[in-house]
Amino acid sequence: MIKRIRWSFWVLFLVFSSAYAADKPIKLGVVNVGLLLEKAPQAVAASQKLEQEFLPQQKDLQKLAADLNKKKADYAKNKLVMSAVQQQAKERELALLAREVQRKQNDIQELLNLRRNEELTKIQKLVNQAIKKVGEAEHFDLVLYEGIAYTNHRLDITQKVLAYLQKLNKQQKTSFNK
Repeated sequence: MIKRIRWSFWVLFLVFSSAYAADKPIKLGVVNVGLLLEKAPQAVAASQKLEQEFLPQQKDLQKLAADLNKKKADYAKNKLVMSAVQQQAKERELALLAREVQRKQNDIQELLNLRRNEELTKIQKLVNQAIKKVGEAEHFDLVLYEGIAYTNHRLDITQKVLAYLQKLNKQQKTSFNK
């Protein structure tokens, strides 16, 4: 962490010193990547895609959980009229079913996390490309996006990058429809 801060200061020092030597004003920008990853149309589409992809597994899990709850209710209702052997057998059956529900839930969550990370990696690459394109188009000398405690709204180019991502998304949809 300390190395990162030192490195950032050296980069800022070099940028400011080179700009001062060239008598050119320095143009800085700041981007809120978290906001971009949340609001970019590509991120929203990826989230919806994951939701649709895992909908069948979620429905199966809900069915299994409902079956478990029904069996638990039946057992609670009929427990008093069952023999001790029947009660033990039913309790084992319920425990096995509960473990199966838990295992399936964990498997689905693990798969969902893997897919989410894959999609997030794609979107992060796209966001980084968009930041670079906007930075080049607007002639920024330095664009920062991590570890910013405060920034003036004049330096914040998040909305410009978001607009670029929206434009890129529309272009991709238009070229897909052709």
